[in-house]
Amino acid sequence: MQRNKPKALVLSVCLNAVMLLVLLSIAYYKRDGIKSRVAKILAPSEKKIENLASAMNHDVFEPVFGRYDFPGAQRVIRIGFLGNSLTFHGAEEKIGWNHASGMAASSLENDYVHKTVRKLAEAKGVSVEYALINVADFERGFETFDFSRLSKIRDFPADFLVFQLGENVISSELKEKYDVFVEKYSDLVRSFENPQKIVCIPFWHDNDKVSAITQVSIRADAFLVDLSHLGGGLDSRNYASSEVKYKHRGVGLHPGDLGMENIADNIFSVLNAML
Repeated sequence: MQRNKPKALVLSVCLNAVMLLVLLSIAYYKRDGIKSRVAKILAPSEKKIENLASAMNHDVFEPVFGRYDFPGAQRVIRIGFLGNSLTFHGAEEKIGWNHASGMAASSLENDYVHKTVRKLAEAKGVSVEYALINVADFERGFETFDFSRLSKIRDFPADFLVFQLGENVISSELKEKYDVFVEKYSDLVRSFENPQKIVCIPFWHDNDKVSAITQVSIRADAFLVDLSHLGGGLDSRNYASSEVKYKHRGVGLHPGDLGMENIADNIFSVLNAML
């Protein structure tokens, strides 16, 4: 009887190996579905984002102005950015954010605004004057927001305007006041006389926001840039948490340097065609 044990062991190993190969084959042919399910698990939920983002964007921000000079440039292009913490957030030690830039780039030069400006200058051989402002108050109070608060950024003679808003709009409130949000956001975009405008779909994916902001771009005659595939969990490298371990998870869910680079590429692809 003992002579049969080695044969039984060999047979068992062979069967296990065959089963492993079968499972690996199934996994390979269903890899896209598996990746999709894993992405959904890893992607931050809408409720989680709303809770974590509530600690951001509470300071009152004035417009920030800057200029990028390209050597020998004969032309100056002016571009304005209206956004939230992704566009600009001051240092706030209590959440582990220790410098002023678009959250959560490693430096001012690495946030999407400054990357977009640099790409524009170098691709077109122009100098770029830019202005940016955090208007997250609009997201959290779009029904009653006073547009006169934007007089300083409106006075900036921009050739192009980029609107990066929506991440801080509460999902449940959007469902209840969908039409109001579309109307108010459209009014915000149209309140700037400059005709060359880009509206961004939020970095964190939300079906209602995708739909609503698409309607805003149509009503306001603005170009549309979809950023939701970047923060939807398909590639976790877009999150700052893949680069730096922040003590506040909300900071880590913001785009890191790679995420900012990808945002800049998406916006620049439209600017490049517009020019």
